[in-house]
Amino acid sequence: MNRDQSIIASICYFSVFFMPFIVPIVAYFVVDQKEPKRHAMRALWSHVLPVAACVLLVFGSIPFLLSTQASDSLMPVITMLILSFLVAIGFLISVIWNIIQGIKVLQSIKS
Repeated sequence: MNRDQSIIASICYFSVFFMPFIVPIVAYFVVDQKEPKRHAMRALWSHVLPVAACVLLVFGSIPFLLSTQASDSLMPVITMLILSFLVAIGFLISVIWNIIQGIKVLQSIKS
């Protein structure tokens, strides 16, 4: 990969901090080279998966919240707290992974 391709690929990973879906999608459809496209798709998936987990958590919490209102058990609340913690850990892992991948791509630039 040349310098410009590496910078585009790293921006796709670093876009987790700004416009996480837009930058990888635009890079995927605008760039013609194979390697930046591959990085754009990897970055996009690493942005989508944590959000999908969060959406599943929100919609999956509805039965738990309804069952909490029907009974006095704290088990649904504890389960939701644990699942929320796991989703938060997933978000953190995704951000760290994107930072590491962006740095690796930048380090691959040959002077």
